[in-house]
Amino acid sequence: MPNNTAARSPRGNGRIRELRKLEALVWVFVSMLAVCATPGVASAWSANLMRSALASNPAKETAVVPTETPVHLSAERLSFNYETNIYSAKGNVTVSQGNTRLRADSVTYDGNTGDLTAEGKVIARSGGDVIEGDKLTLKLSTATGVLFNGKLFLTRHNVFLEGRKLEKIGESTYRIERGSFTTCNGAVPDWRISGRDLDVTLEGYGTLKHGFFYIKDIPVFYIPWLVYPAKRQRQTGFLMPSLANSSSRGLDVKFPFFLNLSPSVDATITPRFCTKRAAQAALEFRYFPSEDLHGTLYGEYTYDWKYRPEGHAKTDRFYVSLRHDQEFAGQVKLKAHGSWVSDRDYFELWGTHFDRRLRVRYIESNAVLSRQWNNSLFQAEARHFDNLDVPNNAVTVQNLPIITGTLFYQQIPYTPLYIDSTAMFNHYYAPLMNDQWLGSRLQVNTRLSLPVALGPYLKLEPSMLYFAKAYDADYYKQDKSVKAVRAVRTDLYQVHAQAFTDLDAVYSAGFLGFEKIRHNIRPRVAWTYRPFAKHQTYPYFDETDRMDRASLLTAELRHTLTGRLGPREYLDFFSVRLSQGYDFSYRKPAEEFPAEQEAKPTPWTATRAEVMIKPLQLLDIAGQAEYDPVLNRTRQYSLNFGFMDHRGDLVRVLHQFTEDDKQEALNRQTNVNVQVKLTSSLECFFENQYTHQFNFSYFTGLGLSYHPQCWSITLRYSELREQDPVTHKIKEPDQTVFVTLALFGLGEVYRFSRDWTELFGHPTESPATVPADQKRR
Repeated sequence: MPNNTAARSPRGNGRIRELRKLEALVWVFVSMLAVCATPGVASAWSANLMRSALASNPAKETAVVPTETPVHLSAERLSFNYETNIYSAKGNVTVSQGNTRLRADSVTYDGNTGDLTAEGKVIARSGGDVIEGDKLTLKLSTATGVLFNGKLFLTRHNVFLEGRKLEKIGESTYRIERGSFTTCNGAVPDWRISGRDLDVTLEGYGTLKHGFFYIKDIPVFYIPWLVYPAKRQRQTGFLMPSLANSSSRGLDVKFPFFLNLSPSVDATITPRFCTKRAAQAALEFRYFPSEDLHGTLYGEYTYDWKYRPEGHAKTDRFYVSLRHDQEFAGQVKLKAHGSWVSDRDYFELWGTHFDRRLRVRYIESNAVLSRQWNNSLFQAEARHFDNLDVPNNAVTVQNLPIITGTLFYQQIPYTPLYIDSTAMFNHYYAPLMNDQWLGSRLQVNTRLSLPVALGPYLKLEPSMLYFAKAYDADYYKQDKSVKAVRAVRTDLYQVHAQAFTDLDAVYSAGFLGFEKIRHNIRPRVAWTYRPFAKHQTYPYFDETDRMDRASLLTAELRHTLTGRLGPREYLDFFSVRLSQGYDFSYRKPAEEFPAEQEAKPTPWTATRAEVMIKPLQLLDIAGQAEYDPVLNRTRQYSLNFGFMDHRGDLVRVLHQFTEDDKQEALNRQTNVNVQVKLTSSLECFFENQYTHQFNFSYFTGLGLSYHPQCWSITLRYSELREQDPVTHKIKEPDQTVFVTLALFGLGEVYRFSRDWTELFGHPTESPATVPADQKRR
């Protein structure tokens, strides 16, 4: 089984980390022996150390050997036997160099054989890593050695290893007798793995024989034989398999296989079998030859023998995803992301790449080619949308290509004027053409502005925007063009002017721990004028094609409170913004064809309000609303409340409401997320997403998580409900219990997943039908 720590893909890294579960067993031992047992170097170092210590001052207890990093030696007695050529130091011996320190009751070096022996409470420290044992012997000539009754501690991974005999028997081969491994602190760890024999070859493999898994001091199960990688380089081979149990899929088994194709190309093939549902094969292909070129291709094919959409068998299902990033010469960049799925129900069961609570309803694929200069940008883009809410995606209008040239906001040389401009070409098409505009549009938007400061307070910024449009489009019904437009609109321009001022006051106060508080008030008045009227004869691709005449006066008032916490540390802890507009070009709707004219019901625009309150770093309150002053009703609002304390307790509530022009609710939803730490190791959590207009919860989840120092267990209950976008029926809820056990250093070792109702023997209800008056999404 290979070790593949060099893989760069997030998915690849997650799987590859599993390959190094037991590799930490040997690395501390390896590193210490490698330093102490290098042929020639260590031998000369030890001999010179003793000679210099004795020759320099044999009567003293301490000595310093001058090297690139000085070596300090301290002992109660230092001696050298010229007849036997043996150097010895006895009595609280300490040898240190840099951040490496060795302590023992006695240290002996045989100049004839090159053997170094440390005995009696041997402790070696290098940084935070520690080796302890009764005796350490090193044969410096062959770079081998043995640690008796030893313990190793690796700080970086919090790994503890101990054994009766830890031996280096070759250049890269090690053996541990009667050893054990854990990542838990304490004299009696919460869990550990022990084995009679542990052999490992660096850049090869390690084997564990006759092992046991312990919880405290109780052996739980027997491990007769285990092979694990001890390689630093990526290697072709099987990765750690996974096993799950599901009421809908049955026994779910995966056997990933890693392919090391080259230093910059690798792949993972994952066969998967679900006893109740399907057989699946997945491929993840990764390439990263340079920092300027990298990408990932992922695809999975599923033979699903239980999928029956609308009474028809559908066994072949697939999902494909591509990400590609490349930078060419001349700062030309290409970014591409594509996703394709076989059917709109795929993610309900097989959406492992998505969080099901995100309610994936459409997939976007795009490719962007761009080149940026100091003051301009060229960009060519292609987009494709896969709408999962419609049974046939052929009716979805696709927008490709999109070609854009942008001139950034900048001053015209030798003038006080500023200019910015955008030229954009869009092409719209759909395979199934019915009741929609399709074709091309070219538009050029150019704005000239003149910012002026009248004294220290008042600022003016008049501007003029000219946007010409050219159309080459047709209106289709039943795949036939019933209306064609080949025209250029040159009458489109807009005049805009705004005036604002900033009023500031600074207060010295200890309120909420702030050293000082600044109050800023910005009143702003803006006027927007468009003399042209929209024409129904022109194509309608998006809202910019129906811009009507306007003479809109907008007034806005913004208050901001900013607190100073310290030097260069500020916090905007309160802000409120109010705005209201009046359109002087308002006309009452005509008696005939009022729907086609889409006239405004009133010259007053909605009153908009935004509030943000954040008096502390851990408290956040935000809200915004739109109020119709004529109808005397709120058309849209949202409230977001969040609180988190230093223990990790969390409360977040989001409530939002939106209604359409017919004063009917488009969305009324409340999301609640609560997390409470009962103790330092135990926490409970609750999450709910509730839709008020349909009176059911999209998602509900609650559970407990217990995570002491070296392992964790999580118990979670979740219920997911979906509404079919075509039939408007609430689908059968997915009620599931998850139990996840993880051992730190080994990863997730068991996962239990079964249907809640199957556990307690209560069949689920048949899908309910939403009342007729609630069939709008």
